Amino acid sequence: MKTSRLFFAIVSAISCLTLFFIVSAFQLNTAKPKWTIKASYYESCSCNAPCPCPFGLPMTNSYCKLNAYIVIHKGSFNNTDLKGTKLIMSGSAGKWGAYYFAEETTNEQKRSMEQILAIVNPGGFDTILASKHTKIDFEDKNDRIHFSAPNIKVDMSIVKGNNDRPVMIHNLKGKLFQGYIPCFSDINIRSCQDKEYDFSFEKKAGFTSIWNLNHNDFK
Repeated sequence: MKTSRLFFAIVSAISCLTLFFIVSAFQLNTAKPKWTIKASYYESCSCNAPCPCPFGLPMTNSYCKLNAYIVIHKGSFNNTDLKGTKLIMSGSAGKWGAYYFAEETTNEQKRSMEQILAIVNPGGFDTILASKHTKIDFEDKNDRIHFSAPNIKVDMSIVKGNNDRPVMIHNLKGKLFQGYIPCFSDINIRSCQDKEYDFSFEKKAGFTSIWNLNHNDFK
């Protein structure tokens, strides 16, 4: 009788220990990733200038179609170094979007940024049409900003104030608009085979900002 009780006690202990390791492994595998990024963000959109969204105001004509360039100056996603990652984000705010990564972006950087963008979701996209590598050009010269990909083109200029210095607006809501500088967008174009996702705007809104973000900002 004692032997049977001892046997069942041992079996029960082993079962509990096994369950403990299974739960621990599951928690480890489902743990939220740790990440941090410091980036510059450049956006051109279809709204009238200045862009109303950072001020919590309604979008012009109830929609916002945008192209944005993002460059990571410093950052990581778990063990993946994100420094130097560059991409263009393109889409219709609150609806569909696409990501175009610079050709030199590694697959690990691409996958990591896709996960970060899904969390931050600056465009509020509910559907991602594409995420791929492509050729990207960027130039910031004499306060004029240009970025492009094979199907995207943006040209905009920084708005200046006193002493010919860029206007900077502080105390905007959220963490995506630090160092906010309004821009005037001369050209904002997206062209592709599916015309449903095309757009072309002239003399509209734009802005630049700084991102200092990490996983604790989006719990």
